[in-house]
This record gives sequence, C-alpha cells and structure tokens, in this order.
Amino acid sequence: MADDTVSMQPIRPGDPETVSMDLVAENAERLKALFPSVFTEGLLDVGALVRLLAPECENPAGESPEPCADPAVCAHPAVCESPERYGLGWPGKKRAQEIARTPGSGTLLPRPGESLDWDTTGHVMIEGDNLDVLKILQRSYAGRVKLICIDPPYNTGRDFLYPDSFRDGVRDYLRLTGRLDTAGGRRGGGAETSGRYHSAWLDMMYPRLFLARNLLRQDGVAFVSIDDHEVHNLRAVMDEIFGPENFVATVIWQKVYSPKNSARHFSEDHDYLLVYARDADSWTPGLLPRTAGQNAAYKNPDNDPRGPWKADNCTARNYYSKGTYAITTPGGRLIEGPPPGTYWRYSETTLRELDADNRIWWGRDGNNTPAVKRFLSEVRQGRVPQTLWPYTEVGHNQDAKRELLERVRFASSGSVFDTPKPTALVRRILTLATRPHGGDIVLDFFAGSGTTGDAVLQANAEDGGDRRHILVQLPEPTGHADHPTVAHITRARLRAAAAALPAAPDRGFRSFTLAPSGIVRREAHLLEQTATGPDGRTDQEVLFELLLGRGLDLSLPVETRTFQGVTVHSTGHGLLFACLPPAGSLGRDRAEAAALGIAHWREELDPAGEVSVYVRDAAFQDDTARATMAAVLDRHGFAVVKSL
Repeated sequence: MADDTVSMQPIRPGDPETVSMDLVAENAERLKALFPSVFTEGLLDVGALVRLLAPECENPAGESPEPCADPAVCAHPAVCESPERYGLGWPGKKRAQEIARTPGSGTLLPRPGESLDWDTTGHVMIEGDNLDVLKILQRSYAGRVKLICIDPPYNTGRDFLYPDSFRDGVRDYLRLTGRLDTAGGRRGGGAETSGRYHSAWLDMMYPRLFLARNLLRQDGVAFVSIDDHEVHNLRAVMDEIFGPENFVATVIWQKVYSPKNSARHFSEDHDYLLVYARDADSWTPGLLPRTAGQNAAYKNPDNDPRGPWKADNCTARNYYSKGTYAITTPGGRLIEGPPPGTYWRYSETTLRELDADNRIWWGRDGNNTPAVKRFLSEVRQGRVPQTLWPYTEVGHNQDAKRELLERVRFASSGSVFDTPKPTALVRRILTLATRPHGGDIVLDFFAGSGTTGDAVLQANAEDGGDRRHILVQLPEPTGHADHPTVAHITRARLRAAAAALPAAPDRGFRSFTLAPSGIVRREAHLLEQTATGPDGRTDQEVLFELLLGRGLDLSLPVETRTFQGVTVHSTGHGLLFACLPPAGSLGRDRAEAAALGIAHWREELDPAGEVSVYVRDAAFQDDTARATMAAVLDRHGFAVVKSL
C-alpha cells in the first residue's frame, strides 16, 4: 500500500495556514494578470510598466532625474514623476502603510461557551485588536462585505484611547503623547498640545481603513462616523485609500435634541458620516420609506379609478420647438400659448393622447391651464436619501444611552459609553446599504456596545431578512466588575437583543478571540509539532485556524464522523477535512480506514472546489501508516494533503 513517491506536505511557517493573506503578493498577481509583459523572471520591471502606460512620455517616472517642464499639462500625469503631489502627509505615514501591507500571523479561537446558538447562527463576534483581526479576515472575506459601518474613537485631544498601528498598547500611546507622568500615572485631561495626537490617530486609522476596503464587495459601501476634530483628515485618508471618485456624501447627523447653553462658542449639535463606495458606479443606495406628508399631496377629486394623483405643471423653461401651440380647453377657453418665457412640455399630439387617457387635469370647471396627473401608484415607492439626518428620524445620543441601559444592566452607575449611537441611525444605514435577503454581510470593527449587531437583528426581525453581522471589539477595561471589558458589554448586548427580538430569524452569534497562531511555531530554529495538538489547542481551535487559512467562512457548519475509531471533521461543505487524533493512535489499518472514509465522504458531499485534507503528523505510529494514508488519498484524487 505504501508508495515512496507519495507524501504529505508538512505545514511550515509562511504557509497560508500560518499567516494572513499577503496583500502585496495579491496585488502583484493582479498586475501580472493585467500586464504579464512587465514581469521578467517573476519580478516587476517598473520601467516597462511606465512605458506601457505612457509610451509617448519623454520623461516617465524613474527614468529621469528631472520632472516634466510643466506637469500641469503633462499627457500622462498618472506616471509622470513630479516632486510635488497633492495628498495628506504626517509623521509615521510610511510606517502605517507598511503595517497595513504586512501579513499577520494570528488566529481566531472559537469560544462556544461565550456564544449563542453556536451550531446554527451566521453572526460573528470577535474579541481582539481589529488591526490583526482585519488581516486574519482577508482570506475568508475579501470582496464579500456589503457594508462597513464603524464609529471609531473620536480624537478630541482629551479622550482618544486606542492602540495605534504600531501595536503599542494604550499606555504606550499615552506615553507617546505626553499623558503619563514620570511615575507612569495618568495626567489630567487637558487638551492635547503636543501636536502629535493627530498623527497618532491617523496612524491608527490608516491601516485599518486600508484593510477594510479590501473586504468590501464591488457594490459595497462604508459609513464612517466622525466629528469636527478629524473629519478633514479622515476625508483626505479615505480619498487616498478609496479614491476621491468613490466619495458619495458627507451626512450630517443631528446627535442632540437641545442646545448646550454651557458651550463657550457654539453648541455642537451634529456629527458626520463619511460615505465611500468601493466603486461608486456599482453602488446605488436603497430608497427610504415615503413620508406621510409626501403621500398627503396626492388626492383624487375626479374619482379616477387609478387612485390618488397630483397635478404637475405642463410647462417648462427649456426651449421645445413643438411646445408653442394654442390650446382650447374642454370648457371652451382659448389659451393662445404657454405663459411667456416657457414652452409646453409636450407636443400637441402627445397632449391630446394624454387627455384621451384622462391624464390631463383642466380644473373643476374645465378651463384651467392643463396639468398632467401623476398617480401615486406610478410614483417611485421610496425617497432618495438626503444628507441632513435630524434626530427626529434617526435618534440622538440620549436615545442611544437609554437603549443600551435597557439591554445591559450595570451594577454601578454609568454605562462606560458617553456618546453611543442609536440603533435608528444604524437602521437607516442598513436600509440604504443592504437588502433584506441575499446574506449581505455587515462589518463593524469598532463594535463598542454592539449597536450595529443590535440594529441588524432588529432589521431582520422586521423584514425576515438574512443579513449577517461581523463585530470586532478590543477588550478595553471598563472598571465595571460585572462587565470588565467592552467586549463583555458587546456580547451582553447581543444576548439581550436576541431575547428581546423573538421574531429575528437568526438571533445567535459565534464568539471568537484573537490569539497567536498555534499550528506551527519556531523554537531554536526548529519546527516543532506537539502530540496534544499545536500548542495544546483543542481540535476545534485547530480546525478553525485551518478554516481561516483555507479562506472559508467563520459561520460554516462543522460535521464530525468516526471511521474505525478515528474522528474526522469536515467543513465548507466538503472543501476541508481534518483528521486530528491523539499522538500515536494511527496505525496502518486505522489510517487506511480514515482515508477511505474521507474519500467516500467527499464523494457524498461533491464539493465545488479544491479539497484540502489536514492530518496531525504526530498521530501516525510509523512511516508505514503515514504512507498508507497518503497513498489512499492520492489514489482518490486529493490534490492538497498536509500534515501538522
């Protein structure tokens, strides 16, 4: 049965199972697919690329020490070297860009005990630094997220606390910005005057937005909440990452319902929502429900069987060669032509056809200037969103605090969050950016109190939808014994929302926590494999790390079968099989039985795609057992078999 030409490929550091997606390599592959001629022996020839894009340019980038004499009129500005370019710069930007492009090596450990309806839910809640989590999610969710809805920490110079992109903790940030005293204690909260807090905030935001954009679908969109202190910088950063052509709107949200009379200058009544599409040409917002006032304008004074209608002017100011004729009304009045300076909107023939269809209103006495009837039944059933969102429509901060306290009880006073967002605000965003059905994924990697997850459950409960949320939250300390971290609050709110929304089709969530990779590790420059599972991890934890490395969804169901006492797991509807028995438990016969079981199971599932099989190397009793399993799997056409 053994075949010396058949072997299992061991997982090594740098393999897809051990690191997140390499975005630089991915971009290089895309470029190679578009322009294969600019690669020589696998390396990019920048000069060849420039010549391909600007064959007539006399001074392409990188080929001359001097820029064009007049870059403003250069025929190829995209590739012309110029010493001055428009854009936002700050100390640390280059490092932030490098951080965004560097693959991560962490994983997500499943926590069924912290979850709700683990086996059936499609929702996900992840505890950990969102920078590392966003890197881990790249392989499984790149190009799949319909909506990114985030409320990042506002940078007022007084209370911005978040690990920056250099993986410094909160105390490192405080040290860098001068808010720790010599003894390591926290200084008083005066306004930041060192000038570094803008840079630190941009360091934090840039790599996260860079990674997040890669997760959006082509028709996806991002809504980012911000206030006056950083809206200008955020706009510049998002222009750079998303492209200014994909800017959609700046929404003004009225966040308070009464002025603050204690304000020194102005009462700040609003925040902003910056809206950027992955591709503005591919994204169209949904319509908002029509208001009662809009519909009230439609009447039916002539009892038209087609229902209520509204009179619309038949004149226009734009010149129309056929719009200058005289009209005799049904009541006998002669109208010699349209009012001065205007033209009839329709030709005489079209007007007669509309009148014959009872679509022209001449007034109750039949002598008015003609007006066309616009029926409510034919009107677009919805209204285009506007950029001003009053609190009467989408709630305010006090609404948000009340909602949170209704969901989550705190033993001590306070709720940790001074300015949470109301679910009505997120519900409006969901209306504009998602559909009820189709499995749209909503990502919030600054989950906070869990408003986005709550709003998704509410929307699904209302329309029977199947939207799915992925929430990410750093375990920031809260000072509350009953909810020691913000991540605890997020999960508590999701559970409370589930209990309050019995109509929601899916009220659960799978909980995960960020951790170092456990599949392979280097010690004294040797690759080590442990007998109890990598780094002592459970089968389920190893399985989900393999699942992420394979680029599969975190919400996929996992099936388990036993073949001659050997447990095998499968997920991805047959795209991944994992055989992770204890050390030394796989002899020749059991290895063959497990391999045959996997082969028959795959035939039963008939997966659409390349199938991966992972086997714990330490489980084999000897090389004969290892070669037996490899040979059986090879004979049944398994292309990817790896040991760990």
